[in-house]
Amino acid sequence: MTAPDVEWVLNRLGAVVDSVSTDYSLATEFNEDPVRLRRVDRDNSRLYDGSDTLDMSEPLHKRQGALEAGCYVGAANVDVAQSPIGTEFDLDVEHVVGVRLEGLHASKAGHVDPEGADGVPWEVLKQRVRSALYDQRTWPDAGHASVDFTHLMLANQADTSSNWRDFYRWDVDVVFSGFEAL
Repeated sequence: MTAPDVEWVLNRLGAVVDSVSTDYSLATEFNEDPVRLRRVDRDNSRLYDGSDTLDMSEPLHKRQGALEAGCYVGAANVDVAQSPIGTEFDLDVEHVVGVRLEGLHASKAGHVDPEGADGVPWEVLKQRVRSALYDQRTWPDAGHASVDFTHLMLANQADTSSNWRDFYRWDVDVVFSGFEAL
């Protein structure tokens, strides 16, 4: 079962899945296949759009075959923090969802091409993910009637693509901040 905040993140990224496949294609000899972006619930390693699985905790080089089929964006629960506020029994709450974006360079049969001629440019893909998370100023149901989220921010952005020649990876935390009335 997908946690409400992870599900919210994956649902927001649906717009990116659609726009990337519409705007970018793989230039092949016979046709132009759309660039694929697949969503993964990293808490249970299940693809969000189907019943297949993908363990995004495995090293990138061991998943090259999967990355030849498309780019992947995964979301997982990372942390829940609570701290008391005021003189009542109320709490400030933070739920953190870790988002990981991965891709493979087009020269290795992947879907990322810095120029955009044979895949999606990595910086464009990252920006679309960021924008999709910030665009909708609605918050997920926290899973409890007494908890309300009031805002979100993206924190701890880390593009570690420079660690590999042909692989791309970007991690970011989505921090939902809110209030719990006890």
